[in-house]
Amino acid sequence: MNKILHQQLHQFFRDLTAMGGLAASLLLILLFFSSPLLIPLIAGSGITAGIVILIRIFYFKDRPKKETYSNFIERIDASSFPSLHAARIVFLAMLFSTHFANQYLTILCTVTAALVSYSRIYLQKHDWIDVAGGAVAGIVTYFIISLI
Repeated sequence: MNKILHQQLHQFFRDLTAMGGLAASLLLILLFFSSPLLIPLIAGSGITAGIVILIRIFYFKDRPKKETYSNFIERIDASSFPSLHAARIVFLAMLFSTHFANQYLTILCTVTAALVSYSRIYLQKHDWIDVAGGAVAGIVTYFIISLI
């Protein structure tokens, strides 16, 4: 029974973590193509990735399950700090919460951001520091976008 529960939990978090991935961001951009959120979504996706990549270029930290790399691009991807998934989902949660100003959506966004962030730890892609750094990057991105 425990093995089945563990497998189901692993699959749940593996699927959930995709909400902080590039494909989810691109899907949201397509869904909000004719919306005032289009420019903030595109800019936020680029800025978030830029912040994380810049940090990873200058600071390398192994993932909890170390990944091997043989070139510069793979090295950036193998770096753990900060979590790009956490940065993306925190940015999206803040953007949607403030844009729609709905209490229930804000709760849903907050819970989703917390679960996606935790999924990165559960799947041993990041530790708490990586996720916290990603959350800060997402918050910084949101405030940069709100200035535009």
